[in-house]
Amino acid sequence: NVNNLKELILQNFNSSDGKLLYVSGEIISNDLDQILISEGYNIQRIINYKANPVEKFSDTFIEKLKLNMPEIVYVYSQNSAISFLNLIKNYELVNLWMDTNLMCIGEKTSAVLNEIKWKKIFLFNPGEEEFLLYKI
Repeated sequence: NVNNLKELILQNFNSSDGKLLYVSGEIISNDLDQILISEGYNIQRIINYKANPVEKFSDTFIEKLKLNMPEIVYVYSQNSAISFLNLIKNYELVNLWMDTNLMCIGEKTSAVLNEIKWKKIFLFNPGEEEFLLYKI
């Protein structure tokens, strides 16, 4: 996560060592470049991709989903959570998740999906996903 990356940079790279290049997607959860600039670093951010959410799914997919709801859903970003919530609302799937466990990478991500009734909501750190399977 961004805080861990920031700490790694602060501990291993002095601001006087030179310029940093921050390569990221268009949508980010934290402004790492601005955080490091405030710490005295010379950093430039390059946006190397944009993500466009899928807005339409086939009727066949939606019908199969309704007939066989997943036991677990993993969501790795706030942006993914927003797109997933739109899918749920657009296809009238709001009341179908009560037997599904939601696994989110953080509170910002889970907060987006809190209006849906889930069996349980679990928060995890990167790399800890598989350990949550034992809690279900």
